[in-house]
Amino acid sequence: MANILSSLDSQDYTLMNDLYLPKENGQTTQIDHLLISPKGIFVIETKNYKGWITGSEHSQYWNQTNYKRKDKLYNPIWQNSGHIKALQAQLGEVAAEIPIHSVIVFGKEATLKFKEPFKNAYVIKSNELLATIDKIQVKQEVSLFKRGKVKQLLAPFLIQDKKQKREIKKKHVSDIKNELKQKKTMVTENICPRCGSPLVSRTGKKGKFKGCSSFPKCRFIA
Repeated sequence: MANILSSLDSQDYTLMNDLYLPKENGQTTQIDHLLISPKGIFVIETKNYKGWITGSEHSQYWNQTNYKRKDKLYNPIWQNSGHIKALQAQLGEVAAEIPIHSVIVFGKEATLKFKEPFKNAYVIKSNELLATIDKIQVKQEVSLFKRGKVKQLLAPFLIQDKKQKREIKKKHVSDIKNELKQKKTMVTENICPRCGSPLVSRTGKKGKFKGCSSFPKCRFIA
């Protein structure tokens, strides 16, 4: 993915790979690729999955179906929302002035089988990435000064030392496991892991499921 993004004009686009940003809870969040441009900031999450990918914007997990095997993956839009929240915290007032685009990119061996369009993210294949960036229109381009400010604020989170990077990555993986465990516990206790409201039992076309009692403000389902 970095090779694809590196083909963009370096005068207009600044690419940062593997940013580890601190979160409010003391953990870290990893941004695979961050692109600073006149159109805003692109926060790009990459997924290397094979087979059919199904799910919705509001479901906690998506499904990967590869032949007869079906596996779950945590909703990458939600995952990227966490990245964007951490990014906004680091940028402060600067973030309010710059559009931030959430982009989820699957590899060529994935087949995207979504029934509904996405409102808060672009979910695409890797061969669509450059075209997606190109077609996005903004009312006002981000100035060179503001883009430089973003780069300056994020530069400390680009880890160059290999040993330090390994240690941070190890901690990050541990943080992810603990966070997923905590979310599963909350669902078991009928607490919405997104907003903290109670979960209630509902019945849909496919049977019974748990949904957030704050619907439609929060559309979490499990």
